[in-house]
Amino acid sequence: MVTSISFSYPDEKFWGSYSELWHQSTHRSPFQSPTYIRFLADLYPNDLVIYQCMRGEQLIGATFFRRDNGTIDFLSEIKSDHNFFTLHSDCTQAELTGFFRGLMKEVKKNDLSLVLNYQPSWAGYMDAFISEGKKSGLFWEVSNHSVCPALDCETPEEVMQRFNKVKNLRYYVNRLKKQQSAVFEAFSDAEELDKWNEQFCDCHVKRWEDTPTPSKYSDPEMRRFQKGCLEAWAKEGLLCRFSVRVGEERIAFNMALRQGNDLVGHSQAYDPEFSKYSPGKAIMYFIGEWMLEQGISKIDFGKGGESYKYGMTNVDLPLYKIFVSGYGNVPFVLKSKLETTARANPKFIKIYRGKIKPRLQQAKQWAQTGVKRLF
Repeated sequence: MVTSISFSYPDEKFWGSYSELWHQSTHRSPFQSPTYIRFLADLYPNDLVIYQCMRGEQLIGATFFRRDNGTIDFLSEIKSDHNFFTLHSDCTQAELTGFFRGLMKEVKKNDLSLVLNYQPSWAGYMDAFISEGKKSGLFWEVSNHSVCPALDCETPEEVMQRFNKVKNLRYYVNRLKKQQSAVFEAFSDAEELDKWNEQFCDCHVKRWEDTPTPSKYSDPEMRRFQKGCLEAWAKEGLLCRFSVRVGEERIAFNMALRQGNDLVGHSQAYDPEFSKYSPGKAIMYFIGEWMLEQGISKIDFGKGGESYKYGMTNVDLPLYKIFVSGYGNVPFVLKSKLETTARANPKFIKIYRGKIKPRLQQAKQWAQTGVKRLF
C-alpha cells in the first residue's frame, strides 16, 4: 500500500475512484458522500489538502482537508455533525495502521497542524488512529469535545414504544391536527426543495431573532449554500426532510440524513408563534412513525448535548477533538493544551456554553452587521 498527500484539486479519475470507495466504505457518512464533498471542494479549490491510500490501483482510503488560517481541518466540518475518515470496509488491521501511520508522516514531513473536530469515538478505526498518533513523535492531544445523543434500538417497533412513553409527545401531534388541521410531511427527494429551504430559513431567522445567537440564514449567501448542500444530499438519496404545514405555511422543520440504515438528525426549526403547540416535539413523533415504515431502528440526534434530546435518546456517542502538529509550533501546542484542559472542567464548560459563548456570538453578529452597514 502507498500513501500520499496532495494540495491541488483532483482530476476526474480520482473522483470516480473516491465514489467507488465511499460506496464500499465502513460508515458511508453523508458528510463524506461524493456529491456533497465535491460541492464543498468546488467552493474551496485552492485550499484543498487530500490524503489518500492506494492498494495497487485501488483507492482504499481518502480524506479531504481544508487549509484554514494556518491549520488543517476536515473539509466537511464546514457543515457536518461528525467527520469520518473514508476507509474501505475490507481494510485489514495492518492497512488501517498503515493509513494513519502514513498520515502522521505527512504531517511531520509537511509541517502541518491538524485540528480535527467532531471525531466519532465509535468509528471502527479510532483505536488504530489513536495508537499511531501517540507513537508518532508529534504533539498529539485528544479532547472530549461534544456528544451525539442517539436512540439506538433493536427494532423500529422499539423506537415507537420509546416515543410513546415520552410525555405528551403523541398528544402534541393530535392537538396540531385537531386544532390547526396540521399536515405532517416527509420528503426523500428534491420535491419542493427550493421553496422548502426558503421557508426553513425564514423560520430559522424568526426563531432566533432577538437572541444572543441570531440565525446565520439572514444572509442570502448562507441560504444559497444551504440549498447547495441539500441538493447534493438529495442527488444521492441521503436527504430526508420533515415538516409540519398549517394551510400553506410550514411551521416546523426537521432535516435528517441517511447513514447506511441509520438516520442522522442535522437541523431543525419551528415558528415561535406556534410554540404553545410544541411543533418541534410533535414532528419527532411523526419521524418515529416514518422510521417504523422505513424499517429504521437508530437515530443519531446530531452533535450537541441540548437538553431536549435526552427525553428521546438512550445513549451518548462521544465526539473527540484531536490536535496534531510538530512540537515546534509552540502557539498551537499551548492553545491546544489550554483548550483540552478547559474542556476537562465541567463547571467551566457550563459557564462557557451558558454565558461566554452566547456573548461572543452576539459580539460577532454585531461586528458583522456593523461592517455591512459601513460598506
